Amino acid sequence: MDENRHRLLEEVSSGDYAKINDPTGFDPGLLSDEAADQHFVAIDSNMALRARCSVWWRDTPPLSGERIGTIGHYAAADPQAGRAVIRRALARLRSQGCSMALGPMNGNTWRSYRFVVERGTAKPFFLEPENPISWPEHFTACGFAPLSWYVSEINFDIANRQPELGSLRQKMQRLGVQIAPINLDDPAHDLNGIYDVVCASFRDSFLYTPLDREYFRAIYEPLLQNIDPRLMLVAKHDEHVVGFVFSPPDYLQQAKKIDTIVIKTFAILPDKSYSGLGRVLIVDMLQNALNMGYTTAISALMHTDNRSQKISSDCAGPMRRYALFARSLTS
Repeated sequence: MDENRHRLLEEVSSGDYAKINDPTGFDPGLLSDEAADQHFVAIDSNMALRARCSVWWRDTPPLSGERIGTIGHYAAADPQAGRAVIRRALARLRSQGCSMALGPMNGNTWRSYRFVVERGTAKPFFLEPENPISWPEHFTACGFAPLSWYVSEINFDIANRQPELGSLRQKMQRLGVQIAPINLDDPAHDLNGIYDVVCASFRDSFLYTPLDREYFRAIYEPLLQNIDPRLMLVAKHDEHVVGFVFSPPDYLQQAKKIDTIVIKTFAILPDKSYSGLGRVLIVDMLQNALNMGYTTAISALMHTDNRSQKISSDCAGPMRRYALFARSLTS
């Protein structure tokens, strides 16, 4: 980085960041809201942003044999400045005893993470990460390589392309499982049950980090304020939540009438009794969406090894590919 044209600032607070001309619209409140341990900014002589990133070395995901640090809140107006802030971030994580760096990741997988690496022709959708296609190259130039892969898939014809159920619906009926929209008159009860399902379902997932119940509710309650309850279905057995699917409309669509939903999250209790419940939930949700006038569904941000991707591939086609990157800090 040309030090005559750029300065690299450390320990940038939310108040300090507000003085920087950042055309990306970054909210400096995220520095505290997402508990970044440190933030780095490269600016020019006019206080215009050239690059930025945050680092986390506390409360980061577990990975066998490693102490993880993460790099997130990344943006760069040019590759040279981007590489400069990444290298400074790596040095700080190393000094804090981290043995591996992951990025982009805003601390853990409950927040924004992953780069788009194969864009395709479809426009960005609601709750999807978005980045210039050159940003992953900034990371690979600093020694990063893909650690895990994710995909989004799209079904343009939900009326005729749905997962096969066979006898699964009858199985759930015999078991006594009931599926209904979330109760928006008293969402706290259902959200508490959904939280328990998420913790049990995802606890063995790659890079899973435990999440506080209140933080979980803080994520989902605002999303429920503008969503039709028919697009968040809850499965219950003996009044206990055993699964759910959350599929908000694609609010980023510019059309006068939104015709697409985003299947963002679904989870089932890891109990063999409920094997196949995910397919039933998806079919019921697609039927609700169809009755509401939607024609298209995006299965969003699925790890390529997850069962959700296997269900999606029955009726949806490729749309976008993402990667999470990593590099060792010990060599």
